Formats: sequence, structure tokens, C-alpha cells
Amino acid sequence: MVGTSDLQKLLTRLSGQIRASDIAQLSDLPRATARTLRQLWPTVPVANRRRIIREMVELSELNLSLNFRQVFLVALDDPDAEVRRSAVDGLWEEEDPAILRRLLARLAVETEIPVRAALAQVLGRFAELDVFGRLPRQESEELRSALIALLDPREPIDVRRRALESAAVYADATVIAAIEEAYWSGDPLLRTSALYAMGRSVDRRWLPLLLDELHSEDPERRYEAATACGELGAEEAVDDLIGLTSDPDRDVQGAAILALGRIGGTVATNVLRRLARSADPVVREAAEEALAEAVFAADPLRPTPW
Repeated sequence: MVGTSDLQKLLTRLSGQIRASDIAQLSDLPRATARTLRQLWPTVPVANRRRIIREMVELSELNLSLNFRQVFLVALDDPDAEVRRSAVDGLWEEEDPAILRRLLARLAVETEIPVRAALAQVLGRFAELDVFGRLPRQESEELRSALIALLDPREPIDVRRRALESAAVYADATVIAAIEEAYWSGDPLLRTSALYAMGRSVDRRWLPLLLDELHSEDPERRYEAATACGELGAEEAVDDLIGLTSDPDRDVQGAAILALGRIGGTVATNVLRRLARSADPVVREAAEEALAEAVFAADPLRPTPW
């Protein structure tokens, strides 16, 4: 952790050569130092700011002990859209209502479509907290209103689809109507997002559509349908999902295997045991993970038998 007195020297170094060891020193900045960072941050060349924030996102994913929250919050107001978008990505695991307020404030003034789409997507994390009653009332109301506003057909498709995915957990009449509208819109991106939203809504009304989409010619739609069936715990999908475990698309294959683990039951578990002995390491690893989930769900105290 770097103090205020050393911050300028560190940023001077990062204005030239960018090294992970220097970036790591910006972890866990105290608020007083972060205020100084806000003043000094624009002195770093924009190309370097872009790379620093990107590498921070990567480093924090690889090392959970690193916390660049204060830097991401400063970068959230950067004049460069690419820096702002990366900063939003860096805040995707945050649960603090104060962070939510900052994200909503940024959304209110943001004009760049990629950044607005990223904001709509990261708000999905807070929507999940909201449905479990873990947000204060004011933040809850502001979040829901913001996401619903982003479902407006006048919004760019990239923004609308991310907002739909995030808002899906509310599963109220407005959201259900938006999912249905997106699915039948004819736009392939909106349709794919609608399938994802169907799973997040945990509403079985979508099951007939999802079962049909398991046979789609589009691998992205097969993938999302398989994932959604897992979210719904749809035993009706087990036979089709078993077929998808040998799908030519690796992502679809993995989604089907993980969905079987979420659904569980005798048939799915037996298939997963067989796949866990596969000579294919990708299939084997996915099946082991899915089997562990299925066995734990059936009996939390029982060890996983391979």
C-alpha cells in the first residue's frame, strides 16, 4: 500500500514503464490517498491509464488479496471512455451500496454506449442483492428504476440487452414482458439475452421455449438455453441435455454438463459419473465439478464419489 507522499513518484514511474509490481502498490489505497490520486491521475498519459486499469482488472482476478477499488472509482470519471469501461469491469464484485450510488451517478451522465452497457451489466450484481433484501430502500428503488428505464426500445441494443439480463431477477410483470418482447424481437442479440434472462428469472413459464432452443442451430442459443434449464432445475430437459454433452461446440458441451449438475437426480448423476471418467480432460473436469454440485445438493454431508 502506497502513502500519499510516495504516490506522485509511483504515478511518474507508471507514466513511463508499466510493471505489475508498481500497479500492485495501488492496492488498498486509503481514502486520503485516493483523493490525491484523483488530482494526479490525469497526469498519466491516456494510453498508460488504459493499460493500468486493464491490468488491475486482470490482477485482481488472479489475486483476490489485491483491492483496487479506490483506483477504479477514480477511473470511473476518467475523460476516456475505454478507461471508464475498464473501471466498471473492475467493480463487478462490489456489494457496497455506496459503490452502487457511484455507478448510478455515472450512468446518469454517461453517453458512450459501451460504458453504458457495462454499467447495465454490473448493476446485475446489485439486483441480485436487492431481491434478497440486502439493499437499503432508497438504493433499491433507484436501482430498479434505472434498470427498467434502460429497457426502453430507444436505448441501443447493447445497453438494452445487458439491462434485461440484470433486471431479470426481479421477474415482475414489466420484466417478464420485456423478456418476451426481446425473445420475439427478431434481433439475434436480444434473443440470446432473453434466453439468459429466462434462467435468471427462475420462472418456469419459459420452459417450453428453452426446450425448443436446446435444438437451435445457433450454438450461443443452445448454450444459454442449457444454462437456463440448469437455473430452473428443469428435470424435463435432462434427456436433451445429455445429448448436448457431446455437442460439437465446447461451450455448449460444458453448459449442458453443468446444467445436469444443477438439476441433479438419479439419471443426471449417473451420466455425470460416467463423464467424470472421460478420457477428455475438459469433459472430465466439467463433469467432476457438476457431480460435486449434484451430490452436495442431494446430501450435503456425503462425500463426492467419482
